Amino acid sequence: MKKVLLLLPLLVLFSCDKTVVFTKTFSDFESNRWGKSDTKSFDFNVKKDIESADVTLNFSHTPDPNYANLPIQVVIQFPDGNKENVSVNLPFGEDAGMSECEGDICSVSMGIKEGIKMPAGKYLITVTNSYQDEYVPNVLSLGINVENGN
Repeated sequence: MKKVLLLLPLLVLFSCDKTVVFTKTFSDFESNRWGKSDTKSFDFNVKKDIESADVTLNFSHTPDPNYANLPIQVVIQFPDGNKENVSVNLPFGEDAGMSECEGDICSVSMGIKEGIKMPAGKYLITVTNSYQDEYVPNVLSLGINVENGN
């Protein structure tokens, strides 16, 4: 009986873990430049309805990206054709405290949507930069994670 009582907190702890529904990362930025017209598309299928999903944007850059923030437009297209537009402004620099650096690679993760319902079906998430110049310099990778919070 004591063994069961000791295992119960562990079972509760691990039952709350999120499960990854989808993850994809692009790291094919020629000369580490993300062009203004280079929209990244992430398409995937959700097999069963999800009551509470979290969508996260992952971005990696060089230690000194040469910009203080990066405006990004994210569009989530649902199976029924409806679209949700999300504007994100990734902050960089020491004051922002967002980037975590290890050697020559710095990474930022930012929640795009939290706790959204995702009915089963095909999804498309597109990510475009709204940077002031023709390209964003010093980009190493860009990715999307979708996790089931249930």
